[in-house]
Amino acid sequence: MAAMKLFRLCTDQIALGQPLPWSVHNEPGQLLLSKGYVLQDSKQLEALIARGVYVDQEEFEAHEKTQAFNVARPDAVKLWSDLNDRVAHLLSNALNNPRLQHDVQDASVQIQRAILSTPQESVFEMLYSDPLSHAVSHSVNTAFVAALTATRLGWRDSEQATLTNAALTMNIAALTLHNTLATQRTAVTPEQREALAQHPHRSRAMLEASGVTDGDWLRTVEHHHVTPDGKGLPQERGHLTEQACLIHYADVYMAKLSARAYRNAMPAHQAARDLFVNGGGAQNPYVATLIKEIGIYPPGSFVQLANGDTAVVVKRGEAAHAPEVHTLMNSHGQPYRELVPRDTSKTPYKVVTGLPRGQIKTQLDRKRIFGYAAA
Repeated sequence: MAAMKLFRLCTDQIALGQPLPWSVHNEPGQLLLSKGYVLQDSKQLEALIARGVYVDQEEFEAHEKTQAFNVARPDAVKLWSDLNDRVAHLLSNALNNPRLQHDVQDASVQIQRAILSTPQESVFEMLYSDPLSHAVSHSVNTAFVAALTATRLGWRDSEQATLTNAALTMNIAALTLHNTLATQRTAVTPEQREALAQHPHRSRAMLEASGVTDGDWLRTVEHHHVTPDGKGLPQERGHLTEQACLIHYADVYMAKLSARAYRNAMPAHQAARDLFVNGGGAQNPYVATLIKEIGIYPPGSFVQLANGDTAVVVKRGEAAHAPEVHTLMNSHGQPYRELVPRDTSKTPYKVVTGLPRGQIKTQLDRKRIFGYAAA
């Protein structure tokens, strides 16, 4: 058995009143204090340090990695709820907030944090959660999808900041209209259609009136509707910014996943296929990268398995068509008492189709699924 590789601990690496996260040894390697031991006496600690106390390097590094992971992995359920609440307040009170530009930038940083620390859990929350305001959640979701795609494309931080700021505020002048249309069962009126056509220009004007001075941000908001229904970019509109183009396709994709009073939400795989076909396919880098990053069966979406089970996607798998899932109910619609992980690479549990969000009414304990301490 290989000898332990030891290194000496400093005073600030041992906390009084807290269980030791690793075992402590003397210089020859003999055990002094076991993992979990609680030092209460400062004099005892000083005596140990003076003597020289050591820790197994492998055990120490393993603990440090765990600590770094826990610090960098916030509770995505809370993060996403807080983000929606924060953006709702910002957009609703824009004209009364002299710090709007700064506050939106802070919200954009929160989205970047979600991308870096909990990307799959955040996609899950984006698709699964049901915020009170459709207009706000749509802007937050579009900003997240666009920023996630820009990260994969390798955009600079400044470009991503403009992108996220603009996506969060693209519909600021039409929040009430978008919420109305989400629940309206009758056809869009001529007045509503005109308001929809004008809202990018009105949103820019409202941002300017609220003190936003970033020209790239304002131009991106003004031009975020590039083509109808997410079709490929016409040659004569090639002058538009990359940020406006990417926001547009993320906007269209998220709209397909959202239910309206007059239509059901699309299953995620169908929304991806429609966007890919209508948006120029592999020749359109915005569309192709967005779909590759989000996935065909993204976390938070629902699927039906070959054995008839209904399942929720928890994580993307190694193969696009074989995500990690937990089953919710059997082929007769009877719920399982506990969520059961299934290996979708195996024939009985192969994913046969995606299901729209509105079709599944089950309330999931997402904290428990992802192992948060507050579960």
